[in-house]
Amino acid sequence: MHRSVSSSFFTAILFVWFALFGATTSAFQRPTLVTNHRVIQVGTSSQLYDGPAVLDRPETIEEVDIDKDTQRENKLGGEGWEIRLFNDPFNKREFVARCLATICGKSDTESYQIMMEAHKNGMGVVGRYQFEIAELYYNSLRENGLFVDMIPVDDE
Repeated sequence: MHRSVSSSFFTAILFVWFALFGATTSAFQRPTLVTNHRVIQVGTSSQLYDGPAVLDRPETIEEVDIDKDTQRENKLGGEGWEIRLFNDPFNKREFVARCLATICGKSDTESYQIMMEAHKNGMGVVGRYQFEIAELYYNSLRENGLFVDMIPVDDE
C-alpha cells in the first residue's frame, strides 16, 4: 500500500510538471507522459483530438503583368538626372577638371570645357545619367570638395 501511494504521488507530480512546463511531442502526436508502464495524456480537452491537424489553404497572390523595364524607368527616372557643377573660389581649375576626368570618365577636353563653363557662367552641366550613375558621380564629386547638384530632368 505504501508503495502505490508513493508512485501515485510521483505520477501526480510528474503530471503537474509536464502540464506546466510542457512535454515532448511531435507534430502529429498527442502530448503524453509515460510512467511505470502507464500512459497519461497531458493537456486540455481541446488539445486531445483524434487524427491529423487540418491545414488552411495557402493564400494566392494575383500577379499583374507589368513591364518591368517601364516600372524601373518610372521609379528611377530613366535618363532624367542631370549633374550640374557650380563655380567655387576654393578649388583650382586644374583640380576640378581632373576630378571630372577621373570620376565621370570625361576626356581632358570635355572636362576642361565643363570646368570653364562653370567658371565663366557660374554653372556647367556635367551630363545626364540614370539615377544610380548620377548618384554615384554626385557623391564622388562632393567627396572631393566640388559644388555639384543633382536634379531630375524631363526627357522632353
